[in-house]
Amino acid sequence: MSTNSPLPPNTPIPRNGNQRSAWWRKLGPSASRLLQKLHRAWSEHAGQVSLTEGISSASPDRYLNPEVLARVGFSPLLARLVVEGFLNGLHKSPFHGFSVEFADHREYVPGDDLKYLDWHLYARTDHYYVKRYEDETNLRCYVLLDRSASMSFGTGLLTKWDYGCFLASCLGYLVLRQQDACGLALFGAKPGLLVQPRCRRPHLRQMMKVMVDNPPEGGTDMPSSLRLIARNLKRRGLVVVISDLIDDPETTLKAIRQLRSQKHDVIVFHLQDAAELEFPFQGATQFRDLETGEELEIDPMAVRDGYLEQIRQCCEFYRKGLTESGIDYQLINTRQQYDHALTAFLNRRSKVRR
Repeated sequence: MSTNSPLPPNTPIPRNGNQRSAWWRKLGPSASRLLQKLHRAWSEHAGQVSLTEGISSASPDRYLNPEVLARVGFSPLLARLVVEGFLNGLHKSPFHGFSVEFADHREYVPGDDLKYLDWHLYARTDHYYVKRYEDETNLRCYVLLDRSASMSFGTGLLTKWDYGCFLASCLGYLVLRQQDACGLALFGAKPGLLVQPRCRRPHLRQMMKVMVDNPPEGGTDMPSSLRLIARNLKRRGLVVVISDLIDDPETTLKAIRQLRSQKHDVIVFHLQDAAELEFPFQGATQFRDLETGEELEIDPMAVRDGYLEQIRQCCEFYRKGLTESGIDYQLINTRQQYDHALTAFLNRRSKVRR
């Protein structure tokens, strides 16, 4: 075995293992130790026992499982490992160059770079036109993370807040990897901390520290919080809202649309716990509002159908209202793997380029 291999001593390497694990070898010994912890967590979760077999032959996407990641902890290296492993599984990276915003066309003149020719327009008009871009400087991405008390709810190993923090970290690493700038804003009953966008890799650690030091608490006032945050976003960019959207739907939708009206490119990740989407409770159950402390004991069987219909209508209301305004909406079950959200994000970025 090579002396620079990140695998532990005396770990056999299958003949076909080098190609499948080459991507994470580049991350160094620390990534190797983290992968071992991830595999041990997965073994506990899935009943597997072979460390060697898991590291050498398993697909990296197994470590995107939220419950497995929750057992390991929260670190920039983990965010990097998940994103690198996920991107390695793509046949072609679809997000390359998503910071360029198309403006209009102009006629081609000799000396123009041929890579900017619009061949689709040439096929329709039989004339050469060059695409012009409004801004070719680095993108600014603002991650707006809901820290109201309702985000602390979770029926698995991961709460909505944990999932949102990890999703924000992965997106932050993804943006910084592209040498673009990423910032973070926390909001709840009132706007919280605002971490201004930076494009330096160590900036991710600062963002994550802010999330760790400011756990969810208090009530929700998304409309006023988002409006105040919007006034502090001095430059147009990509705005990613991560929230359970538990507030008045009409005013919340209007506030998110305001971000779009300021010509930001907006994506909304709507986080819901599996229990909120499926309502699996049996027998008399006492429910407590995490934001107000109000308690109510009900028979789940008596209200299940009505509740599920209300949830369906609420999600459809947000989906329709946001997409009609040109805002990308993604409903996420917090027990789903992170690659669902990442895939949706990357696909939307690829559509911006077309």
